[in-house]
Amino acid sequence: MIRALLIFSLLCSSSILSAAQWPAWLGNELKPQKGSHWQIKTSTEGVEFMPVKSAPTILMVVSRKAKSYDTALKTLLAIYARELPQAHIVVRLLPVEAGSVNSERLTAMLKKAELNVDLIYSVGSKATVALRGVYSGGKIPVVSVNAKDPVLLGLIENDHGSGDNFAFTSLNLPAPITLRYMKRFKPSLKQIGVLYAKSNQSAYATQYLPLKKTAEQQGIKVAAVVVDQDDPSLTLEVSMNRAIKELKEDDPSLSSSILWLTGSSSLLARMQEINFYAKDLAVLSAVPDVVNSSPDSALMSFGVSFVNNAHQAGLYGLQILSGRTAPGDLPVGQISPPDIAISFAQAQRINQKIPFVLMEMASDVYGSHGAVIRSQGESMQEQQ
Repeated sequence: MIRALLIFSLLCSSSILSAAQWPAWLGNELKPQKGSHWQIKTSTEGVEFMPVKSAPTILMVVSRKAKSYDTALKTLLAIYARELPQAHIVVRLLPVEAGSVNSERLTAMLKKAELNVDLIYSVGSKATVALRGVYSGGKIPVVSVNAKDPVLLGLIENDHGSGDNFAFTSLNLPAPITLRYMKRFKPSLKQIGVLYAKSNQSAYATQYLPLKKTAEQQGIKVAAVVVDQDDPSLTLEVSMNRAIKELKEDDPSLSSSILWLTGSSSLLARMQEINFYAKDLAVLSAVPDVVNSSPDSALMSFGVSFVNNAHQAGLYGLQILSGRTAPGDLPVGQISPPDIAISFAQAQRINQKIPFVLMEMASDVYGSHGAVIRSQGESMQEQQ
């Protein structure tokens, strides 16, 4: 009987894990709980998750530490535990040195994988771009997860498919659809402040630029709110205060303006600060996961949740492993209609009315005290 291994190893780090130490770039929520499909074993080399038998081997290359990537991995683990329980899954960190991907080390990792790996997941836009750059046309199928639109990233020409060994999913809504929902939220919309991290080029290329082009074609002003904590002139506080001052020049009450938070991972964890600097300005997001029951929630989101995107990537992977579909024949995986989430606590905080049509369409709704009213489209009685 072949024992399957799920090895979490710090391939790109010279340090060696001590016994029972968990990799710093993975969240603790990935540790198996009682009754889990996986059995855990720690060693100086890493962490092993062992099912009873072994089947296909799957390599998952993670861009870096991020809550969103933990969510994607957790979702994929659950899918394979249920649908292909003997799978051998290897999770590795993208080799990065001085902020840039080490292409030679990445290529060596992939060449080694060709000896025994049946499928690869690129987790995050950075990993997806890097793998596409060095492994297009390679022997092993690759599926992207938790990554931005591959067409807007310049990885493929259209959303019909790659025609090679890559299958893509997307976290992006097309800009016209995004703007349509913004106008449903605020019919008088005249201005949008778009918040993104300077280091997140995928958010800039696939969310800021397309929205700016589409909005300006309809006479709506778009103000860039660029954040770089290493630049004193671009800290979150400075950039937001400057942008809000600019928006108030044409809309003193901000009644026809919104703030749009892109999928910049470094900013998604800073909702408390974003709400503080936004004051009475409505904060909407492209990431449904940033709307929740906490006091640090965004007011509303419409986009693709990390969980639903990972589910789609999981289904793509299962199709490829079964031999039913070639990766290059799969269209870019897009969620439609989008996931909509609403926080009435945030709406109440800034005295913002929620259009009934969006309330009807929302899959996740949180009440004025943060309790769940609706989850994944299922209504619940709010607990006071």
